[in-house]
Amino acid sequence: MAAGALKPDEELPSVRALAAAHLINPNTAARAYLELEHEGLVTKERGTGTFVSPQAAQLSEERRAAMVAEVLDKALRQAVDVQMEPEQIRRIFEERLKASEDRR
Repeated sequence: MAAGALKPDEELPSVRALAAAHLINPNTAARAYLELEHEGLVTKERGTGTFVSPQAAQLSEERRAAMVAEVLDKALRQAVDVQMEPEQIRRIFEERLKASEDRR
């Protein structure tokens, strides 16, 4: 969902099918679906299946941004801890950003 591979209202595999495909316990798959439902990323329709919720794309975008912000915050704390200057941090960030854009 976060990568956009699953679209809103798309049906997810059954718990049994998911468990079999990934060689995991069906209880683990069921708990994962329950967690996704609590987060508002999927909806369950009894007797029909589990579906990507209409708001999943927005929630996924927010989650991706939060994940990246968390990693950047950690990197910035480390940079400050080793007393790097802000301009040096910016230069490194810009270099890494350009390198990631070139890989696309």
